[in-house]
Amino acid sequence: MKRIRIVSVLLLLLLLYNGCERPTETTDDSNIPPAVPTGLYIYYASDGEITIDWSSTNEGDVKGYNIYRRTDSTESKKIDYTSDSYYFDDSLNYNVTYFYKITSVNIRDRESGFSNEVSATPINRYKPFKPLGSQINGRNWEGDISIFIKWSQGYESDIKGYNVYRSISQGFISDSSNIIGFTNGNSFSDTLNINFYTNYFYKIRAVDKGNLISDESNEVSDLVLEIPGVIYPKDNSTVRPFNQFLIKPIHVPATYRIGLQTNQYFDEVWSTTVETSITDDTLKIDFTPSTLEINKTYYWRIATYSGISQDPNSISKLYSVIFKE
Repeated sequence: MKRIRIVSVLLLLLLLYNGCERPTETTDDSNIPPAVPTGLYIYYASDGEITIDWSSTNEGDVKGYNIYRRTDSTESKKIDYTSDSYYFDDSLNYNVTYFYKITSVNIRDRESGFSNEVSATPINRYKPFKPLGSQINGRNWEGDISIFIKWSQGYESDIKGYNVYRSISQGFISDSSNIIGFTNGNSFSDTLNINFYTNYFYKIRAVDKGNLISDESNEVSDLVLEIPGVIYPKDNSTVRPFNQFLIKPIHVPATYRIGLQTNQYFDEVWSTTVETSITDDTLKIDFTPSTLEINKTYYWRIATYSGISQDPNSISKLYSVIFKE
């Protein structure tokens, strides 16, 4: 009886041992590619721009999508990667058909097979939006005379450039009779026959690569001011400390700024700004520095402001003065 019990225990231990050594089955999906994206279609195609859209993949390990593109004359090549479920392609040719397909990419950088292929031709349909945010500054900067205009860069990718129009009449219509220039950028410097104290009015129109022209921008205007004359102290003079600059004003009301510095390039130690309507009399500007070094050369200049721009309208050359006891 005892012997039977011992055998039973041994059989039980043998079964338990065999159970512990039973091999477990594992699944390795690291080499399994993600699912192919579905629902790819053309969302928008016009004026050199195409947007494609598709259904987001539901698999949790998909991190994004590779974008492939071809034309009738080129092979399909990867052009970009995105983590979104749409893609915007720009700066395209109007009369070329573009073909797109995409793949899914998971966190292990495994790539799916290709989606369906879609195509579109982004023909030139619409004129550009009109330029916005125009700003202007008449400039007489150390003898260089111009009127500088800038505006916000258009976000459309098929903009070729901008036509610039000028008139001396407010409310003018911008057309071929008053176009004065073209620029690829979003600024223009007008140097054509600029006269002092004349108000010049400007408008801008955007031009796309298909030569469609936008509506005109808002009108902006400014004038170029002369540089004020210096009565006292004269340039390159040695003088005793004084309490007023004497200036010959320009012919229209303006704002004047004088800045004093210790060298020719920077280190301004004193400045003042005066707004005045004085035009035909001597302009006296108080000079109130905290300290001055004797026998040291200081440099100063005058700037005027028309009130149109925060930038100066005229800037004089740099004058020098030495203070003596």
